[in-house]
Parts: sequence; C-alpha cells; structure tokens
Amino acid sequence: MSLILAALAIATCIVGCKQSNPADEDSTASDTNSLSVTQQLQNAKEVVTNAWQKTKDATSNAWSNVNQGTTNAWADIKDSMQATKDYTYDKKDAFMASASADLDALDQKIKELSDKAATANDSVKADAQTKIQGLRDKRAALDKKLDGVKNATEADWNDTKTAFQNSYDDVKNSLKQAWQWLHDKLNS
Repeated sequence: MSLILAALAIATCIVGCKQSNPADEDSTASDTNSLSVTQQLQNAKEVVTNAWQKTKDATSNAWSNVNQGTTNAWADIKDSMQATKDYTYDKKDAFMASASADLDALDQKIKELSDKAATANDSVKADAQTKIQGLRDKRAALDKKLDGVKNATEADWNDTKTAFQNSYDDVKNSLKQAWQWLHDKLNS
C-alpha cells in the first residue's frame, strides 16, 4: 500500500511540476512536453499496477500454502480420532498412543496459529492472543481428560473415552474457528 501511495505521489508531482511554456515558444514543444508527462504518468501507473499484482500474488500463494497444510493436518487428525469408537478397553494402550499423537498435532496447530498471529497488526494480534490463550486452556483441560482415560477401569471406559472425545472435538473445532477468524482478519 505504501508503494502505491509513493508511486501516485511521484506521478502527481510529475504532473504538477510541469513547467508552463512561455508564449513565444512554438506549440510543437508544448505537445512534446505534454506527451512526455502523459507517458511518464502512464509508466508510473504501470509500475504501481505491477507492484500491486506481485504483492497480491505473493500473499495469495503464501496463504494458499498455509491453508493447504492446515487442511491436510486436519484430515489426518480427523481420520485418527474417528477410530476412537473402535477402541475397546483391551485396546486402551493403543488408544492412549493414538490420542497422544493427536494431541501433539493439536499442539503443533496451536503453535502455527500463534506464529501466524504474531505477523498481524497490533489490534488483530491482541484479539488473537486472547483466542489462543482460550485454546491453550481448553487444551490443558484435555490433558486432564486423557489422564482420566489412562486411569479408566473397564466399567467406566466408554464414558471416559467419550468424555475425552467430546473435549477433543471441542478443542479441534475451536482451533478451526480461530484459524478461520485469523484468515478472515488477515485478508480483510
């Protein structure tokens, strides 16, 4: 945006600084000078347009890469936790290993969100930090639910596992919403 404003200021200065021809100069010199200013203005406009397009393309490409990586990670997490319904009490250790890996993936997504938010303007950054802290609080509560799964007996296995799954889904949905919010703020 600064580049555009600078280019427009230069173009305005060029047009505004046009020297007036004395009355005794011929009209050919006036036409040549006018053409020169018009050409200079056109060249400045092209430079601004090209710079803006390059900036827009670079931003779009960067966001597309982040978005694709996030989408792939969400698919992996979804597939992994979808299988929790299939875990019986005798597969408790396998469930714990899978859940731990999924929580590590959530932690990574929260870190990526935090890193991305750090590049935002101060107003967005402050709001993002509030959202991220809320995510971290929910993530800490999820650790307690996982401890409950770890200490579950066969009698309370399904209830404990379901409570963990519900809490996990809440954190995952909150994280998705935070990513979408940040995406919207950065692209507005």
